[in-house]
Amino acid sequence: MIVVFVNPVGTLGGSEKMLLTMMSALQYEDPDIDIHLIVGNEGNLVDAAQKLGVKVSILPIPDQVYELGDRCTRENLSGLKLLFALFGAWGAIGKYLNQFRALVREIKPDILHCNGIHSHVLTAMANLNLPIIWHIQNFYSRSGFIASALRWYSPRVKIAIACSEAVGNDARRIFPKLTTKVIFNSVDTDYFYPRAYRPLALAGIDTSVKSIKVGLVANFARGKGHDIFLESAAIIARDRPSLDIHFYIIGTSVSGGYSLQELQNLAADLGITSKVSFIGFQPNMADIYLWLDIVVNASTKPEPFGYAIAEAMACGKPVIVARAGGAAELFMNDLEAVAFNPGDAATLAATIQYLICNPHQCKVLGENARKKILRLYSQNQLGGQIISLYKILTQTY
Repeated sequence: MIVVFVNPVGTLGGSEKMLLTMMSALQYEDPDIDIHLIVGNEGNLVDAAQKLGVKVSILPIPDQVYELGDRCTRENLSGLKLLFALFGAWGAIGKYLNQFRALVREIKPDILHCNGIHSHVLTAMANLNLPIIWHIQNFYSRSGFIASALRWYSPRVKIAIACSEAVGNDARRIFPKLTTKVIFNSVDTDYFYPRAYRPLALAGIDTSVKSIKVGLVANFARGKGHDIFLESAAIIARDRPSLDIHFYIIGTSVSGGYSLQELQNLAADLGITSKVSFIGFQPNMADIYLWLDIVVNASTKPEPFGYAIAEAMACGKPVIVARAGGAAELFMNDLEAVAFNPGDAATLAATIQYLICNPHQCKVLGENARKKILRLYSQNQLGGQIISLYKILTQTY
């Protein structure tokens, strides 16, 4: 079987981690499967996929596609303005579609498996005589015009896969006639598992620190709750000045998100500069989770899934989670993780202090979290689920 995955970018984000895990799981389940990946640009996803033996083609998506989506969201384009915007982008889109069709026909796949909203639209527009899967990793009801475009082209798609029940319910509201199946995102539990961290894997980080280490792992998107995390740190520093605790933010800036300087300024305004460290992209994330004592998700917008949460749980760490969206599906409160309401810095601060004072509870949470991930979110289940779906689609197409 030949499968072509299509992803708009060649860099690693949460959905791209899932893509790598899925490709690896498929290879394990069916060693004869021939996997190709078409991406919009160079990046660390390309390198990681090639290490798996995946054949990668880079086909840049026109800037006009992204600009059109941004304009439609920002200006709420409709009517004649929308028609003029579409007309301006159509030449570049048409050229891309011709190149995409030629590349796919050269590969001759049995399945087109699309990841990312721009890939979904463009692949359906290409109108190839192949079974198409949309792998939905986000809440498309937030996407305005692009959601309308997806609805228009959805009859050309065979099935959608949603990464969580929350995302699946959102997709069914937008595409009521499109069959949507929930297949949970998965974690590589052979890499993310409880053990001692490797100091040499944390290059550039002072691992000799004896303080209690509380970390937020997320890119600097504004909905990830960095401000709430820092506010909770300030509350703890004010209420427990003698507590030997240090806060870490692990991640990098993204378009439209916070800059590092903004977050550093916020920490300074809150008077906690000495209590907070900012750590950039880390290649050995399992060791980061293992090194931290408590992992926090502070997202103020619902998470479609919550990759960092699942990875930390797989490592057997106590995790505090802003309970909303797909993240809320990952755990039972007070059994496998501890929940708080999004945006509530005071409760987050109180929960961090509660876990610090209850090491046995931390141990129980970590053990239960690991069991939950192994049972429902391990890569060992993923390959078989996807292969079964592929076989049904190719037999019925």
